[in-house]
Amino acid sequence: MIRPGSRERSFRSSLLLAGDFAIAWAALALAVEIRRRFDIPFTRELLTPARFRFDAISVLLFGATFVIGLALTGFYRTRIMRPARPILLVAITIQITLIATGTIAIARPLPRSILVAVPLFEAMLFPLWRSLQRRIRPVRPRETILVGEPHEIAAALTLLERAGDPRIRVTGSGSLSDPNIRAAVRDAEVVICVSADAAPGGRLDLLRIRGARGYLLLVTSADALLATSVLGWMGDEPLIEVTVRCGFGVQSIVKRFLDVAIALTLLALAAPLWIAVAIAIAIDDGRPLLLRQTRMGLGGVPFAMWKFRSMRDERATRVGSLLRRYRMDEIPQLLNVITGDMSLVGPRPERPEIVEEILKDVPDFDLRCLVRPGIAGLAQILAEYDSRPAVKLRYDLTYMCSWSLWLDVRLLFASVAAALSGTGV
Repeated sequence: MIRPGSRERSFRSSLLLAGDFAIAWAALALAVEIRRRFDIPFTRELLTPARFRFDAISVLLFGATFVIGLALTGFYRTRIMRPARPILLVAITIQITLIATGTIAIARPLPRSILVAVPLFEAMLFPLWRSLQRRIRPVRPRETILVGEPHEIAAALTLLERAGDPRIRVTGSGSLSDPNIRAAVRDAEVVICVSADAAPGGRLDLLRIRGARGYLLLVTSADALLATSVLGWMGDEPLIEVTVRCGFGVQSIVKRFLDVAIALTLLALAAPLWIAVAIAIAIDDGRPLLLRQTRMGLGGVPFAMWKFRSMRDERATRVGSLLRRYRMDEIPQLLNVITGDMSLVGPRPERPEIVEEILKDVPDFDLRCLVRPGIAGLAQILAEYDSRPAVKLRYDLTYMCSWSLWLDVRLLFASVAAALSGTGV
C-alpha cells in the first residue's frame, strides 16, 4: 500500500520526468524545423536535412539522455536539503556525451547544428518549465518528527532554522520513551532520528513503529562506513534512509507485478511437472497430494502455505525424500504468490508457534513480517539450515533494506541452482 506522501512524491516525480522528456522533444523538433527552413552555413553540405530522420528513435535518444543527465546531476533529489543546487550545464554536457556515443553506436548521422541547437533550446525551456511546475504544484511542507534526546533535538532545530528549508515543518520532537511521541511517529510524514548515538535496539524499534516506510537517520562516523548513499542533509549533516525498500510505494507495486507475472509463467511451464509429481505421490503413498501449513505472513497475519505432501506419520516418503532434496515440494507456493500471501523472494515464513518461541530470545524477529514472505530468501541461500534465528534475521533485514530488482533476480537464480544441485533438506 502506498502512503499519501509516497503517492504524492510518485506523481510529482512522474510529472517532472514527463515534462523534462517533453522539453527535449520540443527542443529537438524546434531545432529540426529551423534547420529545414533556414540555410545554415557549413551544415547542409555535410548532412542534408533530408538525411536526418526525425523519428521515434531520435526523440527517445534526445529525451532519454536529457532525463539521464538531469538525474545524474541531482535534479530529481528531493530529500530534505541539498548543500548546493545542481547545475543545468553539467546535465546538458552529460546529455551531449551520451548522444554522441549513442549515434555512433547505432550508426545514425547527426548534424552538428542539431547537436548545438537542441541544448541551447533546452537551456531556455527547462527553467521556464520548472518554474511553471513549481507554480502549479508548489512544494508542500512535510510534517516532521524529530526523535532523540533534548540536546540533540535542540541542535537539529538550530540546523533546520539556519537552512530555512520550506519543505520541512517540525510538528513534534522527543524520545520514543514518550507514548505521545510514539503515536506521533507512527503517523508522521517524515521522521528524523537525530540521536547520533542511538542504540541499535532503538533504531529497530523505530523501524517497527514506522513500518516499511522507515525513517531518516543522522549519520555517525560508524554509519558512514556502511552507508552507500546520502539521501539528504540537515544543514551540513548527512542523512541516510532506513527503509524497507520493497515494502511500500512504487517499488512494492513493481515487485508485486513481477511476482504475479513470473509466477503465472512458471505455473504454465511447470504444468507437466505438477502432473508428474502428483501421479508419483498418488502411486507411492496415496492421498492427499497437497498440504496446507499455517505460516506467519505480512503484518504478522497467519496464512495457509501450500506444499506437495512429502511425509506420512512424521517420516518422509520415498517420493517425498526426492521432492525435498530438489525442493520440488515448494512448487505449489506459486499459488500463494499469485494470491498475495507470498512473494517469489523474501524471508522464509515460519510457523506461528516457532515464531512465538523465537521472539522470547530475539524480540526483533517480528520485523521480518514487514514484507511478504518468500519462496526464496537471502538467509535461505547464504545461511546454514540450522543457523540461529538472530543470524537469519540479519540476512533478512539486509535483504529488506537493500532490496533491488537485480538482487531478486540473483537470489532466484541462486535458489534454482541450489534446487538442481539436490542440496535441499
